[in-house]
Amino acid sequence: MSSPRDLPQDGGIADHPNHLVADSQDDTDSDADSALALVCLPHHLMAIFQMLCIHLLKVLSQSMASSSESLASSIMRHRQENGRSYHAFKEGRYVLPNDETQNRPTAHALYPNVVGIDLSPTQPSFVPPNLTFYIDDIEDQWTFSYKFDMIYARMMTGSIRDWPKFIQQSYDNLESGGWLELSDIILQLHSDDDTIPEGCAAAKWGDLMLEAADKFGAPLNSCLRYKQQLLDAGFVDVVETIYKWPTNPWPRDPKFKEMGLWNYENLGNGASGLSLALFTRALGWTAEQVEIFLVDVRRDMKNRAIHGWWPIYVVYGRKP
Repeated sequence: MSSPRDLPQDGGIADHPNHLVADSQDDTDSDADSALALVCLPHHLMAIFQMLCIHLLKVLSQSMASSSESLASSIMRHRQENGRSYHAFKEGRYVLPNDETQNRPTAHALYPNVVGIDLSPTQPSFVPPNLTFYIDDIEDQWTFSYKFDMIYARMMTGSIRDWPKFIQQSYDNLESGGWLELSDIILQLHSDDDTIPEGCAAAKWGDLMLEAADKFGAPLNSCLRYKQQLLDAGFVDVVETIYKWPTNPWPRDPKFKEMGLWNYENLGNGASGLSLALFTRALGWTAEQVEIFLVDVRRDMKNRAIHGWWPIYVVYGRKP
């Protein structure tokens, strides 16, 4: 478990350098460097400190209020010239009209119409006018009366049982020259410096997730086959790129450190939702067993002495 598993040789590792370098000050599982410092003051000093804070807030509020004002009615009326409407504030600084005749073609020409598909009606009630959500199953037969310029699926691994069918339907519903892009994680923990210890709970969790998903019939390693499946469906210019997602903020590089922070927030805090159905339905665990196990999983995910990363596969291709 301590060495990287085999990755396809034809897929590029996108992030450079190829080996992520750990931040020496982070080789600990302590959160002291990221915790907020709390200052303990005597009661009389704390009262003075609170009064100063209140005074500062009042000063800032007055300053902010004086720096802005309501729009004058003359500004709202705009300037009318040659049958067109122009801005009235600092009149003449900008030469293009601001009326609907000017804005309408831009709105229709620059923004695509987007269709989102989901099994659950969890979408917000207020969405942009060019966005439409449908409650549907993308594994059913597609019945769209129009074709798409691009189809994009992210983190759908474990959700689709028949990937060749999905990819073929995507191909059939794309315009000529349209693109399909798939982006997914594979929960096999890797390390460039052999810091994954024997019996690592985070690595074991990934293996159990893969095992449970196979039994459930919707594999979690589907991204390993995307490139060939796109080629089999007829796509051309197919590209596969593999990215490294650190398990936590252990890397030295600021980009990867921030990525690791968000990755832990995502996987660490989301581990229960990701695991419960698979572990209880496919592996026969109880919910209590799952939650107890996840305590150790989160501990290892959070441990900055373990320089782990998850592979992210991004594969895209064009319909000729």
